[in-house]
Amino acid sequence: MTIISFTDLAITVAYFSIPFQILFGLCRFPRLTRRATKRVVILLVLFALFIFLCGFGHLLRCVGMGDTPFFRGANIATAVISISTAAYLMPFVPTLLDGADKLYLEATTSKQIIEKLYPEQIRQRLLRRSSADVEHAVGLVEFGRKHSRLGGGYARKDQRALIRRRIQDFLRRRSSKDRSGGTLDDAKDTNSSSSSDEESSNGTNHHLTTTLRTASLNPIADDFDQASIMFADISNFTYWSSQHSPIEVFTLLESVFFEFDRIAAEMGVYKVSTVGDCYIAVTGVPCPAEDHAIILTQFAKQCRRKANQVLFQLNPTLDTSNLNLRIGIHSGPVTAGVLRGDKARFDLFGDTINTAARIESTGKPNYIHLSEETARLLELGGVGDWLLPRKDAVKAKGKGLLKTFWLREDDDDGNGAENTIDVV
Repeated sequence: MTIISFTDLAITVAYFSIPFQILFGLCRFPRLTRRATKRVVILLVLFALFIFLCGFGHLLRCVGMGDTPFFRGANIATAVISISTAAYLMPFVPTLLDGADKLYLEATTSKQIIEKLYPEQIRQRLLRRSSADVEHAVGLVEFGRKHSRLGGGYARKDQRALIRRRIQDFLRRRSSKDRSGGTLDDAKDTNSSSSSDEESSNGTNHHLTTTLRTASLNPIADDFDQASIMFADISNFTYWSSQHSPIEVFTLLESVFFEFDRIAAEMGVYKVSTVGDCYIAVTGVPCPAEDHAIILTQFAKQCRRKANQVLFQLNPTLDTSNLNLRIGIHSGPVTAGVLRGDKARFDLFGDTINTAARIESTGKPNYIHLSEETARLLELGGVGDWLLPRKDAVKAKGKGLLKTFWLREDDDDGNGAENTIDVV
């Protein structure tokens, strides 16, 4: 029995590892494979095959079975073909590597964008729902292919037409359900007069449509019993924007909201969205926190201080002397989730949001206006000395009279307000 030396064993392993690495790379990165030309992919596969044959020939020679003129000639021919193929593929290597770098950058950038749009819990559920959509859509296609092969001649043609109609009907019913808010089963009842051939196919794809409905149409939403919502609006912005160009409006909002985002990231506050000149943020969602009211109040103070600084810096070029930040905060239960449809985003729902908007709109420029519910949470948190009751109840649209509070000013807030606020 011939014993293989360590050097020969290492060479053999190297021979066999190269083709497996090539094939693994082609399968592991299908998008990169699709971007390469078909000729390059075929040559890579052949190159892997030739390297494998070289390794096999080297192994036979090491054990004494390949030391014949035939095997030596085959090894030489395989080596020549492999070298020629490698030389031909060398110009394509930079292109493939550049494509891999672009795919990595694209995937990394897309991940960062998605992370900013959705909380982690929501991202996972969206991915699961999208995966279910793809899997069951593939199931529908496979169902069509399977039945399109049944029969022959006109029967096969009729069967293909039937399958196309069934898939089109399913997509139409799903679209109708999305617009009207009804169920797929309700829409299915309108087609009860279908032919006997269609009825026979209904039973086959009924499970597919039912599972797809369950996987794709279930809402992604969670209830949060305690959360605090902040609306921050720039007072006098409407008139100011009418006197300035669109690019100046963009510069102002981008400068202010960018700083708000940085503060939110540092303090663990979740930015919900911006609507025009209004910045909306929340605490207690998507991660519940007992001190959500205290955190958001501190965040509001930081935002006001930073807004005053940014507006002061922009005043020489944008004339922002008459602009101030007006903030309102309210606490209560909300539902957070993602609506179905195009361009869906993570959003908040419930009367708490409406009340927070009313608290902000009934406030005063450069002051932080708090609802009674938020004030109660601050008192329970041991910071009741932050509060200063508003003299008179405010009349909010759709809410009637509300008892509200002002947030006392710190000495370092830099907005020129005194601790004895005299605003009604």
